[in-house]
Amino acid sequence: MDRILQDLSDYAWGLAYGDLPQEVIDRTKHIVVDTMGCALGAAQSPPAVIARAVASEVTSAAPATVLVSGQKTSPDLAAFVNGVMIRYLDFNDTYTSFATCHPSDLLAPVLAAVDATHGSGRDVILGMVLGYEVYCGLLDSGAMDRELCWDQSTYGVIAAAVVAAKLLGLSKEQMANAISLATVSHLTLEQVRRGQISHWKGCALANASRNAVFSAMLASKGMTGPEEVFEGKEGFMKGTGVTFELQPLAGSGQQYRIMSARIKAFPSGYFSQSAIEAVLDLRSRIPAIDDIKEVRLQTFPSGYQVMGSSEANWKPETRESADHSLPFVMAIGLMEGGLEIRHYDQEYYKRTDVRALMQKISVRVGDEPTKAWPEVPLNIVDIEIRSGEVLSTKVAYHLGHFKRLMSDEEQERKFRPMAEALLAKRQADSLLACLRQLEQLERIDDLITLTLAPNLP
Repeated sequence: MDRILQDLSDYAWGLAYGDLPQEVIDRTKHIVVDTMGCALGAAQSPPAVIARAVASEVTSAAPATVLVSGQKTSPDLAAFVNGVMIRYLDFNDTYTSFATCHPSDLLAPVLAAVDATHGSGRDVILGMVLGYEVYCGLLDSGAMDRELCWDQSTYGVIAAAVVAAKLLGLSKEQMANAISLATVSHLTLEQVRRGQISHWKGCALANASRNAVFSAMLASKGMTGPEEVFEGKEGFMKGTGVTFELQPLAGSGQQYRIMSARIKAFPSGYFSQSAIEAVLDLRSRIPAIDDIKEVRLQTFPSGYQVMGSSEANWKPETRESADHSLPFVMAIGLMEGGLEIRHYDQEYYKRTDVRALMQKISVRVGDEPTKAWPEVPLNIVDIEIRSGEVLSTKVAYHLGHFKRLMSDEEQERKFRPMAEALLAKRQADSLLACLRQLEQLERIDDLITLTLAPNLP
């Protein structure tokens, strides 16, 4: 067995709920609240409807439950459907290092495994902390290189396999096989996030979670995978072109990586969060939208590459392309005074006046943002108005960054509109209270029941 596979298995096998400091438990609950809100907000999206339709055709002797609909299906398909809902709005959290990922996607395989085994809220918390540690630890180790065309799902499947194997109660040997099976079989191309972006951008890691849970189910029945899956002659490193040494994973006296997750205040690609805040800061000083002559954004290389460098960023033709367009989200912020889920209706990203304002926006890589990244997602905005005056501001730590945490009240303002689009206020109140006290929950199905929408189409 190679060292990385051994290290991941040993770490996961040894981590227990009792190891977690109270601040980590509290932060994890905060993130689960945020993630559950994102799932509720996307429950009626086209990919979620499609995913539920597929899941409805499958039954299981040991089922897991789909959020919102309450369907019983196989654990791997439950992970897929719930993962689609969590990710679709591009509103869930981000972790940045050598690359970026959205680790709260891992709530989907965590819930599937905990539900299938009739586990507790503590199991969910443990699974989330473990998932973040592995997924974000791989990023910190330099395992993810977007320049080599591999999507973050290629690494997410590894973390999802770790948490699924842990929470399904596999032995250490079975866990190693689950990780190996998931790793050797599931590579995802970065093209899912390029050009005119399709539904699959919001489904890729959900699919990785499905594959990971399935791999754990196979391993639990005795299926084996290659022992040298990472470091073997034709293993992960050779296949992906990425060579790395796994960095230490959190233990006694070390900060857990979940503490460095960044929650989003706006439903858009992470790189735009501080840019949106910046234009909103300046908006009140602009006499009228027609007075804007030019908007100039200085950002960091990742922001430019993903959200400001392609034709699709200036002419989005899909909802998914719009939420990955710096010009679009900045234009909407200036015109509407905010950015909400409704602004991704086609009538906005194809509107003539919106596109006209987008053409006044320029995006370039700036020296100061480049030096600050990745710890600081600094964006600098200059708005020149027709009088010749230039309005300038910069935003470093957006609301939700781990150095500028959302309060419970601020998080609730994000959560409630998404929850109450499906649930009565009293039910949303009960769900939120349950999430806030997750460690006290004896059966996770009590929480899932509170997500069920009576009139889901």
